[in-house]
Amino acid sequence: MGNTVQNTTGHLSGAHAKVERLSGGIRITGLCAAQPEGEGIAAQCRAALELGATLLSDYGYSMQDVTRVTYLVSDTRDFPSCFPTLRHVFSDISPSVTLMWVKRFANPDVKIEFELGVEPVLV
Repeated sequence: MGNTVQNTTGHLSGAHAKVERLSGGIRITGLCAAQPEGEGIAAQCRAALELGATLLSDYGYSMQDVTRVTYLVSDTRDFPSCFPTLRHVFSDISPSVTLMWVKRFANPDVKIEFELGVEPVLV
C-alpha cells in the first residue's frame, strides 16, 4: 500500500496519493479513484480528478494552475472514454501531458492513475 497523506485541511488523499511540496509548486502522485471497484475508466478518471482538485485546493492551487499531467493506464482500449472529462478539465490550460502504459496496478481494479504537477512558469 502507498502512503495516505493528511493535507493541510485534514482531507485524506486516498490509499496511494502522495503530495510533495516543490520549490514554487506541488506534485501529486498516485492519484486514483478512492473506490475503483466496479467502475469503468471514465468514472475512475472523473473521481481521481475530483480528488486531485480537492488536494490542489487544500494547498492553494486549482486545476488551472496545473502545468504537467501524467496519465498511467493499464489498458488503453477504453482510454478514449476519458476524453470528454480531460477536455473539460484541461482544454483551457493545455498542460504538458505524458501517457504511460503500465502492465498492472497494485490494485487490479484501478484502470487509471494520475500525476499532477504545478511548476513555476519561467518567463
